[in-house]
Amino acid sequence: MTKRLAVLCFAIAPMLLTGIGPMRAQDFDLPPMLDGENAPAASDTGIGPAPTADEDADVATVPDVGAAPPQIDDIPLPDIAVGEIPPIEDEADADTVAQQGEAESGEAGPPILPIGRTSSLHLETRGFRNEDRQGEDRFAGRFSAHWFGRGTVSDNLSILFNLRSRAGWRESRGFRAEDDINLDVQELAAAWDTGNNLLLEAGRINVRNGVALGFNPTDWFKADSLVTIDSQDPGDRREERLGTVVVSAATSLGSTLVQAGFRPDISAARDTVVTDADIVGLNLDRTNPSPAFYAKLSPNLGGNISLTGNVLVENGRLGGGAEVSGTLGNNLVLYGEAFIQHRLNLAAEALEDGTGSAAFRSRIGAADGYETAGQLAIGGTYSLPEAIAKTEDISLSLEYHYNGAGLTGRQLSALAGAAGADRAAAGRVRAFAARAQEPLARHQVFARFAWNDFLGDADFSAIAYYVPDDRSALAQIAASYPYNDNVEISLRAFSVFGSDTSVYGSNPLRNSIQLAVKYTF
Repeated sequence: MTKRLAVLCFAIAPMLLTGIGPMRAQDFDLPPMLDGENAPAASDTGIGPAPTADEDADVATVPDVGAAPPQIDDIPLPDIAVGEIPPIEDEADADTVAQQGEAESGEAGPPILPIGRTSSLHLETRGFRNEDRQGEDRFAGRFSAHWFGRGTVSDNLSILFNLRSRAGWRESRGFRAEDDINLDVQELAAAWDTGNNLLLEAGRINVRNGVALGFNPTDWFKADSLVTIDSQDPGDRREERLGTVVVSAATSLGSTLVQAGFRPDISAARDTVVTDADIVGLNLDRTNPSPAFYAKLSPNLGGNISLTGNVLVENGRLGGGAEVSGTLGNNLVLYGEAFIQHRLNLAAEALEDGTGSAAFRSRIGAADGYETAGQLAIGGTYSLPEAIAKTEDISLSLEYHYNGAGLTGRQLSALAGAAGADRAAAGRVRAFAARAQEPLARHQVFARFAWNDFLGDADFSAIAYYVPDDRSALAQIAASYPYNDNVEISLRAFSVFGSDTSVYGSNPLRNSIQLAVKYTF
């Protein structure tokens, strides 16, 4: 019954979109802001470590030597240049912020359903030059059309949509329509404001949690959700993924926001619209692999501190966590998030079917059972004061990530030393961590530098991951330039460092350069 309802929802909703003027999704996730500065958003920040790409940047897997070849549709395909899907903003945003200010002063409750926005349509052409570990260049290209927004059906009912069509080409095998043309239904849902301080939503929604930039322990539904992996920046990837089919409710109790939702289990035969059919496969089995219930509580603490507590019950396993962020002065934001759950570690979950020799499985922790594992991301962002930066926005962020389900230094050495048939098992562990969007290593550090308007209206950003245990790293730089009101040109490049068996050095691509031109209607 669950599967039939989900399919019926996706079949009917597109017919309701005609003539609808959209609004904006995820308006409940509000970040603390620095005075006069653009502080990192609590809702639209990172999504985890940088999973790697295949040789033509079309599949988000990390195959090792001897690993089973990945399926083309294992992880679908990003088409946004440098940073984010731009918010759809107009005068209604100011009204929403004003109402939220009233909520903080106790004069009125926070708004449940925002109103009055228009949709955005982006057309983009992107070219790739990728270098593999053997030093050979691989070329690829993609054209995509991305339409997203939220449209008003009535005073109380709206439709959220985030749709992307794309056509790709890879030098290594040419163009095949069944593999290279895709329609990604990233989000498609209905929202109903009951008028009694209660908002109900149902459908495929990108449920985003977390305040950190490089890894989000509280972002529960990120696993196996990536649409494409053009960018290694977590901010891009957070927007480039498939949403989860959920039924959710949100209300305010005084100045406290309360949210709760349920994710049903959806399964179906392969090569169907529900799963991975050519061109129109919804991949609902990937985003809804098991039943889950979640709840979030965001009290108003006043001042410059934001706190959210959350609970997740996934497949009968209880987990809980918290996110906190706050400002110190006018230039520094400190933040952190943590989550703890009874679960398998990454190696045990990846090799749950018994793959690998007994000795190898024992050395990397794949023979361990369920245990309580914690995850943590803490950091801060410093923005240069206006006296130095003038009208520009320059910031530096540093973070430490801990993944209790990741591999220790000793286990990473055992993974790197895999031989014979165990090399395929090692490849599966790396690929699983990439799809789960969790750090493979127990400890890693992350940095991000951003300089908006560094040259005219051009923006620049740079990110880096570093794993101390095996001294591997990944770095990416990106720049975008708005040629005029409609056209944006962007350039992006990344490289990996470390041995061929290290966390980041095992990436099939040594480096990649991308050039994109985007037209916005």
